Amino acid sequence: MMFNLLLDHYESFQEKRISSRRFPEKIWNDLFQEWSENTFFGIRKLGETFEGRDIQEVRFGEGPIHIAAWSQMHGDEATATMALADIFLFLSQNEANWSEFKKELHQKVSIFIIPQLNADGAKRWTRETALGIDMNRDAITQNSPEAKILARWLDEIKPIFSFNLHDHNRLYSVGKTRHQTHIALLATAGDEHGTWTASRLRAAKIANRMARQLQPLLQDKIAKWPDEFEARAFGDFAQGKGYGLVLLESGGAGWDLEKQTLRKYHACLLLDAFHSIALEAWRTEETHLYHHLPTNERQIFDILIKNAPLNQEEPICRADIGLNIQEYALEDGSIHFAWILEDIGDLSPWFGLTEIDGEELHLHSEKMLKKEGVYHQLVMTKNNQVAFDLITYTQKINS
Repeated sequence: MMFNLLLDHYESFQEKRISSRRFPEKIWNDLFQEWSENTFFGIRKLGETFEGRDIQEVRFGEGPIHIAAWSQMHGDEATATMALADIFLFLSQNEANWSEFKKELHQKVSIFIIPQLNADGAKRWTRETALGIDMNRDAITQNSPEAKILARWLDEIKPIFSFNLHDHNRLYSVGKTRHQTHIALLATAGDEHGTWTASRLRAAKIANRMARQLQPLLQDKIAKWPDEFEARAFGDFAQGKGYGLVLLESGGAGWDLEKQTLRKYHACLLLDAFHSIALEAWRTEETHLYHHLPTNERQIFDILIKNAPLNQEEPICRADIGLNIQEYALEDGSIHFAWILEDIGDLSPWFGLTEIDGEELHLHSEKMLKKEGVYHQLVMTKNNQVAFDLITYTQKINS
């Protein structure tokens, strides 16, 4: 299968200058300069963000079938942006093994991509734009300049397929299970009745193809977003206009907090989808697998300690505690990780990526645990020996 061939080939087109989700603005500008000098691409400035950063389109191909894709509508969701940089490197290379693939794309489709829509939010590492607006609730009123540009751009292109690329919280689960959602898909509804229009059916076939490609690799770690109609969301807005909208989201992948594995899957899934559209192979795709994907739920903590000690001195009270990784954007452009004690009590309906029996554990230095407390250090002992040390798990993040 083409998807598997792309996976096998991925190392040769991974853009090595981007190795983390929050990458320097200078690197991004350098890449855009290179793409603008490459004859394979057409670069067009569409407008500016509220703070005056360029919103640019990268185009590949001259075919009659129009495809649109955009990433980083939310500034702190950049997994797909990394994957798009990989795709641009792939398309710009002159490898004989892929010449026919690229020729088919170039002749049969035109791919229009906005790789970083909310550049102000990307700079701050915030979900919202510089105005504090969530762009994905701005499709109707278009209060932000970025939303105006996106809506106008889509209407100009009139794509047959469009791809809305996001990240979601890494602790979503596949249904009410212990399985962490790695990738979630959705053929969004285009109206409040959830009508299965020709546009939505096209999107479901592409989503089904993606799920089918991923299933041997991720098995039970693929989910579907609930499909309640949200008129303010750009996915629903685009579907309502007939633009074949597929929502593709990166969730979590264990301790790979920079989501490099999911980046790889994104790049190869999108290239495979573009190729299937060029060859019109999507037309014979079923939708059964897509329709039967479990929905995204929230049933997971990073660390779940059952019957943990809540205080140090007798009488010791015990309950389940759920600890999650929390990230903070620093001024130097990096991301700092800490831990938050998300919940205390009966957490029997939940699962942990790491689960620990705390029945015989004791707090070492903390007098009492606090819900929503932020922890950099937390040690528990058993028989006066260290049995749990939060730093051990912090080191997993850093490695």
